[in-house]
Amino acid sequence: MTVVARSLHGQLYGLPAAPSPLPTALDELLQALGTARDGDQKQAVLVQLAEQLRNAAEILEWARANARQLPAPVWEWLRDATDTTRHLADGLDDVRPSFAAPQAPAAPLPPPVPAPPRAAPVRR
Repeated sequence: MTVVARSLHGQLYGLPAAPSPLPTALDELLQALGTARDGDQKQAVLVQLAEQLRNAAEILEWARANARQLPAPVWEWLRDATDTTRHLADGLDDVRPSFAAPQAPAAPLPPPVPAPPRAAPVRR
């Protein structure tokens, strides 16, 4: 009953609704990106994608550790795929701030004040 009352109160008084959690399935995450309206929502999608990539890396690592009799090239491929997946997740963390809401440009710095001319040395 309390949940319904809070929801009704919020709707009556125009209070913002709590943001819904992002999906974890990649296809649903792609759909969420299509409806993201601002930089914060886009950043949240990238955070979720980076987390899913880290989970994928853990699964690849598990496969490598638990497979029986892997040929060396397959083991190396799984190792490389794990490293690459982690690298992609870290890269998303690095580029995520680029999607932030644009900030007003800083006021340009005034031009530097020229140094006063040096007087020529006086010869005696």
